[in-house]
Amino acid sequence: MNDCNIFEIWEEYKSSLLGYIKKRVADNDDANDILQEVLLKSYQFCSKGKTVLHLKSWLYKITQNAIIDYYKKANNNIPFDIDPQIEQNEQSLIGEASEYIKALLKLLPNEYSVPLYMYDLEGIDQKTISEKLNLTLPNTKSRIQRGRVKLKERFLECCSVDFDEHGEMVSFDIKPQCKELQAEKKRLENIF
Repeated sequence: MNDCNIFEIWEEYKSSLLGYIKKRVADNDDANDILQEVLLKSYQFCSKGKTVLHLKSWLYKITQNAIIDYYKKANNNIPFDIDPQIEQNEQSLIGEASEYIKALLKLLPNEYSVPLYMYDLEGIDQKTISEKLNLTLPNTKSRIQRGRVKLKERFLECCSVDFDEHGEMVSFDIKPQCKELQAEKKRLENIF
């Protein structure tokens, strides 16, 4: 867990971010402009007193979105290597949020949490889940869908979520009143 101190963050990552931009944008002036836009967006976010779990992936996501915006403004096609996914070695924010999914799953009734855990986290197919839990296939599918709805409700109940202009989740903070996730946050802070 990292405090969002933009000046420390910026000193550590600005040269690697500029390199990332220059691999995707040929013009040096445009690359520097994009870097300044990333600084501005980062500063605006951090000035709200937010916390970021994984700074590097967060900054790269902001940078990637700024590059995509650059190509859209210029009415150019977005190069193939600028995919809406962060480079493979970068963790997404959703991956960061998923650290709390297991804790949230424990708050759901077992009839929803168990099949949802098996399907989404263990990757077991629905037919096998229905056999293991002695359920019909339609019942299994229904429980997984209902479990997702209940999990999303709990997530939004326990977390403040911010989205960018593309509808991508850019941050989330655990609300102080959500004791279960606050406890998980402290546990994860002690690990990392």
